[in-house]
Amino acid sequence: MNGRNGRRVAVIAVPVAAAMAMTATSASAANGLTAADKAMAGKLDQRVDVAQSGSNVVGEVRDVASGQTVWSKDRTTGVMPASTNKLATAVAALTVLGPGHTVQTKAVYRSGTVYLVGGGDQQLGSADLKSLATAAAKALKTEGHHSVRLMFDDHLFAAPSLATGWNSGYYPDTVAPVRALRIEGDNTQDTALTATRYFAQQLTAQGITVGKPARARTPSGSTVLATHKSKPLSTTVEYMLKHSDNDIAEGLLRLTALGQGRAATFAGGTAAVHAVLVQYGIPLTGVQEYDGSGLSRSDRMTADALSAIAGLAVDTRYQATLWPIMKGLPVAGVDGTLSTSYGRFTSAPASCAVGKVDAKTGTLSDVSALAGVTKGEDGRWKSFAFVENGSAPTATVTQGLDGLAATVEGCW
Repeated sequence: MNGRNGRRVAVIAVPVAAAMAMTATSASAANGLTAADKAMAGKLDQRVDVAQSGSNVVGEVRDVASGQTVWSKDRTTGVMPASTNKLATAVAALTVLGPGHTVQTKAVYRSGTVYLVGGGDQQLGSADLKSLATAAAKALKTEGHHSVRLMFDDHLFAAPSLATGWNSGYYPDTVAPVRALRIEGDNTQDTALTATRYFAQQLTAQGITVGKPARARTPSGSTVLATHKSKPLSTTVEYMLKHSDNDIAEGLLRLTALGQGRAATFAGGTAAVHAVLVQYGIPLTGVQEYDGSGLSRSDRMTADALSAIAGLAVDTRYQATLWPIMKGLPVAGVDGTLSTSYGRFTSAPASCAVGKVDAKTGTLSDVSALAGVTKGEDGRWKSFAFVENGSAPTATVTQGLDGLAATVEGCW
């Protein structure tokens, strides 16, 4: 497949277990670092501790093809990763469910009652619910039903709760309570009820009288009136990474848990992610995850793990499954959370890397992180992770991290 800026990324489908049995070798691994890598490592040593990057940066740079560490600083120290944690969520979801995976939102009927059933669609829109209601109303009228009770079923996911390390102040602006039925962008306390009220309005507009919505489990033997199929998982993952969408990340965490036969909870989801990362041989010593979004202040990720996870985006062994990650990563100074509207890669020295670095950002009040990939001066793919946990101003630190990424790319 063709990557950004015409970079060629081969598509080779290799089962995870078989790929893990491979021994990564290359000229650089056998003979030491290339001259370009040595020069880059020396520059990083000089630049990583400057005031602009803060005083608590951990980091690692890897050569993706060989798996060799090119440079590191406290790479096994566990730090808060913020939204770079979404990389792990994306890898797990794509591996367990597959890029083409879809879910369904359904309207079903049983004994005078319509049930709106949530399937965990993370990009369900109001237009989708309107179409679903129109189709359901038509089916009801065909059977002579013009007045129904209305229930909603969001029991696919466990009842919402705060993750370890979350505070109640996250609701409603930072993240919504995680439910299996939600209109994308809605951050009300009960998103399933909000979605059902909108659905009820649309049924009414089609001439169906409905009662006050209530939560209930769908009984067996119900008749399907209409269904809406979600966008493929690949599209949802791309959007989640590009825009760092917390709600989508937490929904995907639960769908991944269900895909492994686990409970659709924070614990079930993070256990699923851990199991997948083990399959890929990601070093997990010092890693602790309590959510899918990285909002938890109890999350811990190492630069060693983050750079390895980021490298999967361009590892040719896994492109058949993980290609949406590279497509979804924000591009330096171009789009997503690395666009100039976020103040990223806007001035020298980092501006030389505009369009040349693909990376996931992470930001909390005292966390700045950047993890992604770029081609180094030697033309080989490098994965990197730089994370700062401290009190330095976030805007200042992010400029420093952008400069470190430009150093890996080789333009500075």
